[in-house]
Amino acid sequence: MIKAMALYLLSSFFVVHAGERLEVESNGCTMNVGGSDRFSFFKTDENVSFVKYKYKDGRVENVKISCKEMTLADAISSDYVQEKDGLKVGIGSHPLSKAQTYSGRNWTGVEGVYFLDSVCFTTSFEAGNNHIFFIDACGEEQDVKELRASFLSLLKRSKTYYIDNSPK
Repeated sequence: MIKAMALYLLSSFFVVHAGERLEVESNGCTMNVGGSDRFSFFKTDENVSFVKYKYKDGRVENVKISCKEMTLADAISSDYVQEKDGLKVGIGSHPLSKAQTYSGRNWTGVEGVYFLDSVCFTTSFEAGNNHIFFIDACGEEQDVKELRASFLSLLKRSKTYYIDNSPK
């Protein structure tokens, strides 16, 4: 009886926990992902979108997320540089910092870490065919490493799309 009750309680916990979903929206760009206990989403009164990240030590950071109408190729050509030894972040560090492409369930993106008065993480990834999410975060090196690893893990499990909310 005790084993049955323990299994019931444990399975109830996993069903509730597994069902938690995070939906992030910025100007029509939308991202859905499950299992996001360190992330939450909010918008300001000025309609600016933020993802709130909770560090392992309990601190929180609000990371601005934005959406622009452009292709990934346009985003790469405006923020990154293709050199002989690979793609580089086109702002910040000299020499330029290495960037890399990555993908999720239905999208492709590019990300990199650079130095601009502090260590920064940047990523641009698709939200539908002609819209791009942008995320930039700067801070202490250890914080940026943790934030980057957590964001990339979250993003790789996410599904993105664009919803046109403009009046017709």
